[in-house]
Amino acid sequence: MMRYVNVCLTAALAAVAPSLALAQGGRTGAIILELPASARALGLGGAYVTAGADDASLFYNTAQLATVEGRAASMSVQPYIEGSTLGALSAAFQLGPGTVGIGVQVLSYGSADEFVCDDSTGCERGEATGRTVSANDVAASVGYGMTWRMLRLGAAAKYVRQSLADASGGAPAIDVGAAIDVWRGATIGVSVQNIGPDLTTAGSSAPLPRFLRLGASLPWRGIGPFDVLGTVEVAQHREGDVLPLGGAEVTWTSANGLAFSARVGALAQSDGAATSPVSFGGGVRARHFALDYAYQSFDALALATHRFGLRWWR
Repeated sequence: MMRYVNVCLTAALAAVAPSLALAQGGRTGAIILELPASARALGLGGAYVTAGADDASLFYNTAQLATVEGRAASMSVQPYIEGSTLGALSAAFQLGPGTVGIGVQVLSYGSADEFVCDDSTGCERGEATGRTVSANDVAASVGYGMTWRMLRLGAAAKYVRQSLADASGGAPAIDVGAAIDVWRGATIGVSVQNIGPDLTTAGSSAPLPRFLRLGASLPWRGIGPFDVLGTVEVAQHREGDVLPLGGAEVTWTSANGLAFSARVGALAQSDGAATSPVSFGGGVRARHFALDYAYQSFDALALATHRFGLRWWR
């Protein structure tokens, strides 16, 4: 009998990988870098290149880290496709003339029983070893954002690692970004993400999902009892797809300081993508904490997912 790692891996991922590929229009190289990294950002359709003014900006436009005053931290989790789990954790603090951001994104595919293959029967029927095999993608990032004259600038270094049963591989990458405030609090910004070599795992390689993002956001304050934020963005994938996306957030603040927000987003749609073109979300904010929620459905897969997030700042 012999241990056949590739077969074990296929068993662990057979139900998950095709759905993830379909959800993102067929792209599977370092897919963690294409997935949501914030509940608030998902509620806004992912159009966060200028709307973000928190530690999660590390995952969208590092220049916006410069807007963080003091310290901030956040985490979010999303039960994802076919039993997988998607999550992110980030923090930011001021250092020198700017702000440092650190963060981790995780996609766990779950686990499956390990089998060994019998030379006489092949791998259609194997013998259980009593062990399990698992797979996951992890992306760790560290970035810095600062203000230079009227312009905010930022850069981040990241390392993406993919572990598939007994096989693993990784690749480094960098992000760069810029943003500037213009008329009446409006912000325009640009971000280039995932500049790096191919990710190679178990003898196969795939390019990182490089993105060029250009966006703008505009807050309207005091519209009756509400504050409104509108955000739009255009993202170009390295393969040439140009994807528009956008979102809106309406916030009402009560007399005791509690703030309630409702969000809606228009999601970018690659050819063949399974995601619904619309996302929804909301949140509640009190003093130094905020709870966020976002809803994302996958029409072609007949399922829906929910993302929950917690933010803190001081």
